[in-house]
Amino acid sequence: MPRVTIVGSGKSYLCVFGLTIAESLPLHYDVTIVARDMPGDADTLDWASPWAGAGWGGGTGSSPEEIEIMKASWRYFWELSERCPAESTVKRIKSVYIRDNTDTDEDIWWKDMMPDYRIMDPSELPASADAKIAITYTGMVMTAPRYIEWLRKRVEAKGVKFVRATIASFDEFRTASEKFGPVPDVLVNATGVGAGKLVGDPEVEPVRGQTILLRDTDGQLSKQMMLRSGNDYCYIIPRLDGTVVIGGIKDYGSTSPEISYEQKLDICKRAHELNPLIPTDPSKLDAVRDIVGLRPGRKSGLRVDSEETNGLKIVHAYGAGGGGFALSAGVGRKCAALVDAFVNPPGPLKP
Repeated sequence: MPRVTIVGSGKSYLCVFGLTIAESLPLHYDVTIVARDMPGDADTLDWASPWAGAGWGGGTGSSPEEIEIMKASWRYFWELSERCPAESTVKRIKSVYIRDNTDTDEDIWWKDMMPDYRIMDPSELPASADAKIAITYTGMVMTAPRYIEWLRKRVEAKGVKFVRATIASFDEFRTASEKFGPVPDVLVNATGVGAGKLVGDPEVEPVRGQTILLRDTDGQLSKQMMLRSGNDYCYIIPRLDGTVVIGGIKDYGSTSPEISYEQKLDICKRAHELNPLIPTDPSKLDAVRDIVGLRPGRKSGLRVDSEETNGLKIVHAYGAGGGGFALSAGVGRKCAALVDAFVNPPGPLKP
């Protein structure tokens, strides 16, 4: 039985990538996840997955590899939204994508695959949205903490084991140990920001995010997801559980855990421009909490590949930035194929 160990970060947190990769591997694999933080644990700045807005929306500028990964993810989540929306929390929602720096959709790769895709009339949006072009389509959202819990239950039902630990080096897996068991046939590096030190990748950088989680008691904010990109980045992402995430902030290289009141004011101002129902005064928000977390950024983009170093076979999956949930299912599928290539290398069949 092939042994596969999936590792969190250098601080070893359990991210959506690690769980999804475990869920994507065949049933006959002996899979162990090593992580410091688990679903249900107390807050930690480094563990960004539970606090994501987790909306599958628009975007441009992706590499060909990322596009194929996102297409695979879209198909997976669309099926979940039909088969088990209550359990998985993956649900369909009317979505609006606004661009404030260009008036064309010619470079939007997803326009031919997104259901109900339509360029909107300017009269359908408030003038304050500053839209040079606006597109509506059917997107998807999920409640990140509950989705992670659901994933954990799925992999536990498959027999995946969990080890709570912090690691300093992949060398800890080169020999059998009481803590981690036998040497794995394949090690999966789903380490997020921790990959910078663990594999010496200078492209890795933390991206501090700040958002606000609101209550939506009358359902008025949950009618549609809204995203604006270009000169001014902003989003309103309903979780369809009675809460809405508004944001966002991208502080490249920052690791500050503190809530910035100035950024909170700016978030409210920009969210109000998209939906005037959101007040510009933070004190008037029906807020659940302020959220700060570190997105696992990488200057050159997502890394999903494999290598063999000093006898250790490693599959790498990190650098998703703020797109972890949208990319996760496609990353899981690709990682499963890379693991299989190590376990069953090309060549003549053996008896």
